[in-house]
Amino acid sequence: MTGGPLAHLGVLAVLAVASVAVLPTAAHAATVPRPRILSGLDEHDGTVVKYRSTYYLYGTEYRCGFTWMKANTPFCGFVVRTAHSVTGHWSPPQLLFSPKALDNWGPDKGRSWNWVCGSTGAGCFNPRMLRRPDGVWLLWFNAPRDTYDHHVNAYYVMGCNGPAGPCGYQAGGHGSTHKPRLEICDDDGDFSVITKGGAAAILCSMGGISEESLSKWWTDGTGAGTRSRITPFAAGTATPAAILPVGEGVGAYQRGDGAWVMVYSSPGCGYCSGPPALKTAGGTAEVHAGYATAPAMMGPWTVRGVLSPAYCTGQPRTVFTVGRDAFEWLDQWTGTRNETKASIRLEPMAARPWSCQRPRRGPPRRLPHRRHRHHHRRGPTQPGPRTRREAHRHDPHGRKVSRR
Repeated sequence: MTGGPLAHLGVLAVLAVASVAVLPTAAHAATVPRPRILSGLDEHDGTVVKYRSTYYLYGTEYRCGFTWMKANTPFCGFVVRTAHSVTGHWSPPQLLFSPKALDNWGPDKGRSWNWVCGSTGAGCFNPRMLRRPDGVWLLWFNAPRDTYDHHVNAYYVMGCNGPAGPCGYQAGGHGSTHKPRLEICDDDGDFSVITKGGAAAILCSMGGISEESLSKWWTDGTGAGTRSRITPFAAGTATPAAILPVGEGVGAYQRGDGAWVMVYSSPGCGYCSGPPALKTAGGTAEVHAGYATAPAMMGPWTVRGVLSPAYCTGQPRTVFTVGRDAFEWLDQWTGTRNETKASIRLEPMAARPWSCQRPRRGPPRRLPHRRHRHHHRRGPTQPGPRTRREAHRHDPHGRKVSRR
């Protein structure tokens, strides 16, 4: 099935509001979670899943030396960390499957994942862990080399023995490795899998954004869904909203009022980040977080505008929900093709607008003078030594303001 409501992502974009959008909700939550910055973890293009009382942080690792588009670069693997809160403290990383494990599909059969993901430098990305209604855990990810070399979809689905793995057919138990059959999402782009009860669908970004429902086992497409029609736009023209159909890093969640919200990176390019740094390994680009809404999981989707003015210095990746709170995962890229040091920003979807706004201009604002406590060894009129906490304060934007 082609065409359909999702195709309007290409047509309605020219009608979308160009200004920063205020995400409509039925009732705004009384308490909006604070944004979170996760740094030093070396986990990227991933997601967070809460199961029982444990949070699982999934991501692609780079520290072994993976360098995008460098031939014969090593594949470091997909890792998981655990914590009792989305803020951490996160456990040491654990591989979901070894890069030395073997693929069992077609021309890649018998080849290691290190070879599949690293031989051309195309990589493997976007680990998405799901728990099926029957209790089986599934890991979806994409390996773009399969599309470039074999002209098939880039996606894989692994059965896992739990939310922390191990995954893949060599893991035993529920372990399996499967190349999904897909008709609409038959390509290599960033993706997410969204679910509601026993139903699931894959959202894929291949320049435009498409959607295909999945079988009851969540391992193959059904062919039902909508394929994006790309409307070309002249480079450098119009507003950020005019380029919304061309994007990647797509994700979606269901809001409390029942409506669905899709978020995606616009434009689509490798390792895009927004200003002020324009730290983009895939070419200079100012990235925005575009969004669309729908009354149901399978659409129809309507483009609404942008959620941020592009000053998050990060690329939207996916949306995840923990409890009642939904967060957008933003990869804060450093501008290199090895992104070991890139951090993660978790932006609450309930924020109006997103807090990552344009940096303040001019010198930091001084705070009103406050008296310091006197040290007991000093005279009554001589101030004692200031502590680090007293010596530095922060302005509302988190910058340190030295007290003199």
